[in-house]
Amino acid sequence: MIPMRNILLTPGPATTSQRVKQAQIVPDICPREIEFGRLQEAISRRLVEVVHGEGTHSAVLFAGSGTCAVEACISSLVPVDGKILVLTNGAYGLRILEMCRIHLLPEQVLVYENTYDELPDLDDIAGLLAKDRGITHLVAVHHETTTGILNPIEELSELTSKFGVRIIVDAMSSYAGIAIDLRRTTLDILISSSNKCIQGMPGASFAICRNELLVPPTDYRPRSMYLDLYAQHQCFQSNLQMRFTPPVQVLYALNAALDELFEESQAARYTRYSRCWDVLVQGMDELGFRMAVPDLPQSKLLTTFMTPADQNFSFNAMHDALLAAGFTIYPGKVGKIECFRVANIGQIEPKDIEAFLYMLGRYLTENSIELQQTAIEKQG
Repeated sequence: MIPMRNILLTPGPATTSQRVKQAQIVPDICPREIEFGRLQEAISRRLVEVVHGEGTHSAVLFAGSGTCAVEACISSLVPVDGKILVLTNGAYGLRILEMCRIHLLPEQVLVYENTYDELPDLDDIAGLLAKDRGITHLVAVHHETTTGILNPIEELSELTSKFGVRIIVDAMSSYAGIAIDLRRTTLDILISSSNKCIQGMPGASFAICRNELLVPPTDYRPRSMYLDLYAQHQCFQSNLQMRFTPPVQVLYALNAALDELFEESQAARYTRYSRCWDVLVQGMDELGFRMAVPDLPQSKLLTTFMTPADQNFSFNAMHDALLAAGFTIYPGKVGKIECFRVANIGQIEPKDIEAFLYMLGRYLTENSIELQQTAIEKQG
């Protein structure tokens, strides 16, 4: 039976192909069998190949959402005498900051904070690194899906390398969508999950780490049992097994998603996403919706739009009407600013975006909603 196809215009989970869905229907297998271990080994190797890290980096798989792998890196990699500088300009940078404050001492956590419509200033960050040579790590979100902007991770990695600081990058919603080449950067740790631009199912995450960083220091003491990055890596190296039960069906689906990615090519995938974005942004503009951060570098994977000031407008009502028509969108995450988010990743084509815009336009007409003035214009 072929399930109904829903269009998930969200930053993950994303719409998947029938091939990926079907890959989950496999004979039951104990995940401790060598056959399954070899599957995980192949997945780990190909995850590294996506970003051209063969020979320098290795992937460590976890059973859990992307947040699981991020927290594993935060809790494991920063030593007891180290400090981490957290860059924030959205909700997901703030989430990482919360993790740091849970696992580390207050004096180990420094924050460089921007508003949602600002990018980090490289000169400011260089000044912070020069002033405090005790900083050992810097962490940043690549694609901040609060707004859809891209933070400059290549420039940040060049900067941190000059100061001998390790850089941890949350590439949750950019990996396999936007080209990242570890041969041409000094990125140390790159983190993502199975259910975003890679177009698999949710339930697995991974950290692609520079090989020498996967050896624990002699005085290492775990801050978490489940999220111990070093132990997870060592266990898999020893016997091709995760320490705890892996998401079996999700990994079969991830393997199929990797097949699709290499067949399509990363460059062609981003071209497809970009075509979808072009249709989306033009169509939303014609309907009267305005982008939240039009002047910042756009990922072309997700866009945040301002909620209109029309008193007849209700995001929840619009969401429910679109959901009934087979389209899912996300509410906003930009503090007190009224907005909502539309992603264009996953197994979708421009025609799917055109169908979404048609249904959205029909909803606006049927509910007599006039998009003459956005909420942010009204506030200004």
